[in-house]
Amino acid sequence: MSLIAALGLGLLVAAVIALAGYRARALTLDGALAATVVGTLVFGCGGLRWAVVMVAFFVLSSGLSRVGKRRKQSAEQLAEKSSRRDAVQVLANGGIAALLALVHQLSGSQLLFPAFLGTMSAAISDTWSTEIGGLSRQPPRSILTGKIVEPGASGGVTPLGLLAAAMGGLAVGIIGGAWNVNALRLIALALLAGFAGSVFDSLLGASVQRTYRCPTCGTFTERTVHDCGTATVPAHGLAFINNDTVNGLTTLFGAVCGAMLFVVL
Repeated sequence: MSLIAALGLGLLVAAVIALAGYRARALTLDGALAATVVGTLVFGCGGLRWAVVMVAFFVLSSGLSRVGKRRKQSAEQLAEKSSRRDAVQVLANGGIAALLALVHQLSGSQLLFPAFLGTMSAAISDTWSTEIGGLSRQPPRSILTGKIVEPGASGGVTPLGLLAAAMGGLAVGIIGGAWNVNALRLIALALLAGFAGSVFDSLLGASVQRTYRCPTCGTFTERTVHDCGTATVPAHGLAFINNDTVNGLTTLFGAVCGAMLFVVL
């Protein structure tokens, strides 16, 4: 199949999936448009193996966001954005994957698919640790200090969330490594890259991600205006690093881990 035909098919498939995501309220309108661009590049330039991993990430992550929604409601109130992904969130999680697919089309390097698995493993592991970890009966603790933090607070981890992070990477490895002579190698690197990416995300969240405090009720949040209607004030972190920035850095970290682990394992 020619590149133009592959991109055309990729555009069709990506648009259908993005539309379904929009109708299911998993994506905003601009999020659906961004997902179409990302999907077109991954499907058209990467091929079927890449496409299956990307679709699995979207379906599994979107489905998990709806599990135990009531129990996770308080945690969602601390987040800067809702679980419905906008364009920036889509690019933060899938932009590196799309870039890798494009470079793969141009170079054909064998390291790019492991790097792709690494970036998708980091993205899904972070998502699974948040969504499943949010159901934990144990309070989250800061990955830096070990102190108990509010559910949903940046940098907070639970044993259940860490286990979910490992399982997310394992899932990507199994899907991406299916029918491949390097199956076990790809599964191992996806599990390790995913777990490492999730931990890296938590470290960034606890150290440099910007966080605000409500002067009225003292609650820490990622929002500039708290739910009580009070304008929040900066508490800690760097002003230019929000959750989307952290997610983008995490997927880049996952890509580097994936490529390095493929060489080492």
